[in-house]
Amino acid sequence: MINLRNIAGGAVMAMSASAAVAEIDILSVTFTCENGVPLPVTYFNASDGPGAAATLVDNKLVPMRQVASGSGIRYESTDGEGIYILRSKGWNASISYQAAGDAASEQVIYQDCSSR
Repeated sequence: MINLRNIAGGAVMAMSASAAVAEIDILSVTFTCENGVPLPVTYFNASDGPGAAATLVDNKLVPMRQVASGSGIRYESTDGEGIYILRSKGWNASISYQAAGDAASEQVIYQDCSSR
């Protein structure tokens, strides 16, 4: 099995190469989504700025940056072909994908995910 925490740590370091990494809290959570599908997410919370997260979607590592959210927490991937969106609030989360250049095509990949 892929060690998400180690791989994601390298991905986040690459994403924030210009920022000094003094203190980062790392939290790994496995959500259980509909039909019992596990969704491992590792959160990287920097003391001096926005956070980051990484997850596996279809055995592909997806690094994400925290972005503004009206309610809860939202992370978006940095992939140029489209974006993965992780939304979480409290114990619940979901992952969706939005194709590049088409705002109407967001598709839910995992929903009704809970870490309880």
